[in-house]
Amino acid sequence: MNILSLLEVNEQQEYIKLAVSFDNVWHDDFLIWDPATFNGTTSIIVSANMVWRPDVTVASTVLEPEYITEKEDWNLEIKYTGDVWLNFVYVLSNRCEMKTDNFPFDSQECLFVMSSWTYTIDKITLEHIDDQKPIGSLNSEWDVSPYTNETIDDYVDPEHMYRDIYYRMKIKRKPSYYVWVIIAPTFIISALSIAGMFAPFSSTGDREEKVSLGLTTLLTLAVILSLVTGEMPRSTNLPLLGQLVPFSRHL
Repeated sequence: MNILSLLEVNEQQEYIKLAVSFDNVWHDDFLIWDPATFNGTTSIIVSANMVWRPDVTVASTVLEPEYITEKEDWNLEIKYTGDVWLNFVYVLSNRCEMKTDNFPFDSQECLFVMSSWTYTIDKITLEHIDDQKPIGSLNSEWDVSPYTNETIDDYVDPEHMYRDIYYRMKIKRKPSYYVWVIIAPTFIISALSIAGMFAPFSSTGDREEKVSLGLTTLLTLAVILSLVTGEMPRSTNLPLLGQLVPFSRHL
C-alpha cells in the first residue's frame, strides 16, 4: 500500500479518506510458458478479467471505494515464470477512532486491515511487500508519518484461519492555524478586557470608555466562541481548545 494523498479527516464520523495505490503480486502455476516457444516473449499485459485474482480487500473500510479506473478496465502483467503483477489506485475511506482531547495539538493513529474474504490461510497466505514510497507533503493540515505493518493470523473457528495484514498510520495535526487565528486573538482580547478595568475616567467622570471597551471585547469573544464551536470535533470529552477559550472569556 502506498499513500498518495490524505484527502479528508472526519472527526465527527471517525474516518479518514485517502488516495492510495496497491501493488499486488502473486504466482499462478497455470500461467507459465517457455519464452523460446513464443518468439522470446517473457511477459504480456492482459485484461484483469481474463485471469484469476485474489479477493484481497481492505476490511476496515466504511464507505464504498471510489476507483480511479473501473475494475472492468484494469490490466495486469504476467511473466513467463507465472508471476502476476496488478496495480490499481482508488479513494479509500477507512475507519479511524479519533482521540481529540488535545485538539488542536492532537495526533491520531489509524488502522487498516487487509484480508481475504473467502480464502483461508491454507489457500491464500498474505505477505507485505516492503516497498513503501517516501511520504511527502500529503495534506496542508496534517503531517502523515510512514505506516508500520504487522501480519496476524485470525482464527474465526478451529477450521477457518485467515491471514490479515495490519497497517498502522499516524497523522499529526498542524496547529498553526488555530494558534494564530483563535488562541492568540482570544488571549489578547481577554488581556484588553482586563486592562479596561483600569482605564481612566473621562474629564466629566463618565465611564463610557470602559463600557464601550467591555461590550466590544464581549462581542468579539462571542464571535470567536462561535468559530471554536464550528471547528471543534464532537466528542465525549471537551477538547483542549474548548477549555482554553471559555476560560479566557471568563477572565
